[in-house]
Amino acid sequence: MSRVDFEPAFVLHRRAWRETSLIVDLLTRSAGRIAAVARGARSPRSAWFGLAEPFRLLNVSWLRRGDMATLTGIDLAGRSPMLKGTSLWCGFYANELLLKLLQRDDPDSELFDAYANLLPELTDAANQAPALRRFECRLLDALGVLPDLSETAGDAAPVEALGRYRVDPVVGPEPAASDASGYPGRLLLALANRQRIDHGDAGDARRLMRTLIEYHLDGRKLKTPSMFRENVS
Repeated sequence: MSRVDFEPAFVLHRRAWRETSLIVDLLTRSAGRIAAVARGARSPRSAWFGLAEPFRLLNVSWLRRGDMATLTGIDLAGRSPMLKGTSLWCGFYANELLLKLLQRDDPDSELFDAYANLLPELTDAANQAPALRRFECRLLDALGVLPDLSETAGDAAPVEALGRYRVDPVVGPEPAASDASGYPGRLLLALANRQRIDHGDAGDARRLMRTLIEYHLDGRKLKTPSMFRENVS
């Protein structure tokens, strides 16, 4: 049995369990993604009632024997951004990416910090898309599957800002067959260096990251984008 006390964590997903409890998927700073039971957390009489909500920074404690942990403490760890409307759906999208792509018990404190930094950025409508693109890159990089977007596959020639490239999800950029195809080099360099993406490249950035992510989802479908379209139509 292992015990962890006062660990920073975010709830990625929660579901009811038995009459008054929850099973929660947590992103923790030093233990990675874990699943835990929060006994009695749905009861209005519980001191934990209403705390195990997505996007809140928490300090959690748990005991663990086997795959499932049992929470022994939940406390708020400071103010959390208020996500609503489109920013809420963006947050759900980021959570679903972590749930589908990130293996359990694979800690990455930098990825945890990237997620913590993402949430307040989502409250700014103008910054939502660039913030998500940076987070998508950071997640794929943490998984070790983000190709080097700063150089071409094979000969490792530097990507040129004025060039155009197709991007293989495994080996990375290759010169495009024509000037009308592929992605602009300036976009690849911006993503590689975690720099701000030109407004005119936002559509290409979304298309490229969707291609890379779908490859590594290996046929699994993301539910959040379609749910967002259904709820805003």
